[in-house]
Amino acid sequence: MGIKPSHYERRLQIKHFFDDRQTGQTRRTWLEIQLAPPERSSEGWINDGKVRLSSGEDRDIKGAFLLSIDEVSRLIKSLDLIVEDHETVARNLYNPGHQCP
Repeated sequence: MGIKPSHYERRLQIKHFFDDRQTGQTRRTWLEIQLAPPERSSEGWINDGKVRLSSGEDRDIKGAFLLSIDEVSRLIKSLDLIVEDHETVARNLYNPGHQCP
């Protein structure tokens, strides 16, 4: 019995356009997040879903990561802490007389 390939659904695509200094052309980089939802195997087991992060330039994929839900959860928490730290520093810069914790 062959292994059924996972079906991924696009959840988010972030595009960034920039001017290439060497060629003078406008180029595009992108990050795409896709989800393969949990599935029941033919034996009755529940297989966890996966999240695929792909990055690329113009139309070419440059790299991809396949993450477990646990890894995605840790990534989300790390990104949340990064945003909190950024906002604390920004508040302190905008209001130098008042230091936020």
